[in-house]
Amino acid sequence: MYSMAIENVIMTNVVGKINYVDKFTKDIFLFNDIQIVDAMNEIDSGRFILPILEENIDELLGFAQLTSGESMMDEKNFVLTVKKLNDLYKGSLNLDMESLAKADNDLDQALSVAKEFEGNLEIEYGKLNDLYSKIEILEKSRRAYSYLDELDVKMSELDNLENFSYSLGSVTKDNAARLKSIYNSVTSLVFHVGNQENKEEVFLIISPKDLEIESQRILKALNFKPIEGFDPKYSKTPSETIDLLTSEINNLNEKSKDQSKKLNMHLEEYRNEAVVSFNTISLYANLTIIKKSMAFSEENFYFSGWISKKDKKRMEAIAAKYPDIIIMFSDTDDGIRNPPTKMKNNWLFRPFEAIVKLYGVPSYNELDPTPFLSITYMFCFGFMFGDVGQGLFLAIAGFILGKRGVELGKVLFRLGICSTFFGFMYGSFFGFENVIQAVLVRPFEEVNTMLFTAIGIGILMLFVAYIYSIINKLKKKEIKEGVFGKNGICGFILYVSLLGLVVLNIVNFSLAYILIPVLIGLVILMIFLVLVREPLSNYILKRNKLYEESASEYYVESGFELLEMILGMFSNTVSFIRIGAFALTHVGLFMAFQTLATMAQNGLISVGVLVFANVLIIVLEGLIVSIQALRLQFYELFSKYYTGDGVEFKSVDLQINLF
Repeated sequence: MYSMAIENVIMTNVVGKINYVDKFTKDIFLFNDIQIVDAMNEIDSGRFILPILEENIDELLGFAQLTSGESMMDEKNFVLTVKKLNDLYKGSLNLDMESLAKADNDLDQALSVAKEFEGNLEIEYGKLNDLYSKIEILEKSRRAYSYLDELDVKMSELDNLENFSYSLGSVTKDNAARLKSIYNSVTSLVFHVGNQENKEEVFLIISPKDLEIESQRILKALNFKPIEGFDPKYSKTPSETIDLLTSEINNLNEKSKDQSKKLNMHLEEYRNEAVVSFNTISLYANLTIIKKSMAFSEENFYFSGWISKKDKKRMEAIAAKYPDIIIMFSDTDDGIRNPPTKMKNNWLFRPFEAIVKLYGVPSYNELDPTPFLSITYMFCFGFMFGDVGQGLFLAIAGFILGKRGVELGKVLFRLGICSTFFGFMYGSFFGFENVIQAVLVRPFEEVNTMLFTAIGIGILMLFVAYIYSIINKLKKKEIKEGVFGKNGICGFILYVSLLGLVVLNIVNFSLAYILIPVLIGLVILMIFLVLVREPLSNYILKRNKLYEESASEYYVESGFELLEMILGMFSNTVSFIRIGAFALTHVGLFMAFQTLATMAQNGLISVGVLVFANVLIIVLEGLIVSIQALRLQFYELFSKYYTGDGVEFKSVDLQINLF
């Protein structure tokens, strides 16, 4: 293993005969746990290397006349057919991997069934859509006439006025105010008759026909939008027309229900055929997409992909099924490739991978920070937000969200459990400290203990961050930063020495007079080594140049970095005091609301205040505390040891998405 919680991956290159490319590609699709790589790119870059042997002569000659699968394959028609089938069944069809693995899937038959299936239902769908279209038109008419339902005038009379014309339309609220302000200056009758769902106001405008052009000009300036849906065939009063339209709509709704029921019966009747066709065509769509990453000669296909080292035997077993296949594996140690990172964490830590990825994916030769982040993030949150009742509430909410597929809900569940644990330590239940006995400490009664404990926890977390940093840099053979850098061995010794000096000056220790000069000597030595880290590391590595720039520029810049490093050590350490401060704030905030509840001297109001206090604390303070815990991770810890410049491993199902 290269690093904790990161799987070793290896590149697999395969050369096989075209006559079994579909079967091999299907095996790769079902294998799934492989990241497909563009084989043409691997070949062009010289990374796809075949052994120069007599039995490989045809495959080697094939390199001279390769064609990329990207230019040969087109999955669009397959995808279109799959989407049509899925739409027919309202998204209820799912790819059945087990049946795909067992069956030999006949594409031509599946396409034929799908086409016949679609044709049989097209007439019924056409009838249903025609009914829906008619209902939509009638609904539009009913809405239009509903604005005039209080008029006791036949629409035929209104349409045939000799000297007047009318317009029904809507304007925005701002333009409605402008229209009202010019009521007296326009030679028209203006009636406000309702409001639309988009909050625009509807007006009926009656104008003399001689002045109709002037009225339309004013309405156009107000962006007056005519209401659609009026039809000359409806000659009765608006209210009678609405009744007639409602009756027609109800009749059509009944017909559409019958037609929909008939269609659903046919859909269920053909479901088995639809499922088989959906699976087969989906499979071939996926296979076509995979083959787009392959390269082809006249006789052979060339395939590349990343797999876990532990899956090497599985891949060899797939290859063994086919005659004359060549399979090769390349380790990540070849120094040529930049492998993807396949993170591997247990059920407890896995949800926190999402938080790590917010900062970046670890590189393949870097320690995965997920276990460390998971433990410290849960601890910090629980320490700051310790309450049995509120913690259980968060845990239940997180559990429900997690079951619904929300990944951060699983994180919330774990944070809620930690909050509950610390709630028992503090003796807090929904803010009340007289319900259960404190196992460890009452935060408000031991303020100094809480603050100093927080700093102590922070120091331990920084120690681990330094160790992570040293391991990461030495794994990358970065002597300059891994040994002499501010976050390397020298930086760590400097930090420990400075802490020792602070402690010895606070605590009365009998051997302090001996240890203090030793620590001062270590501090001076480490500062010097950090200062000269570049020329020193270049000298050790026997490089031609001691300095990448001029010596004067280097020492000026390095001097400022050194000052920043020492100030950073102090600020990073003190920053962890916020863990204790927020633990105290959590208690203090509820105490303030408790005082307000007591002052109310009304049982109902007091209960309302306390309920509101808990809701506010759970939602608002819970969010603030989670952000503060995340800030400590990203700014105080990740900045020391984590780069996050890796590329995430994506299995076939994550690389391909038909929908």
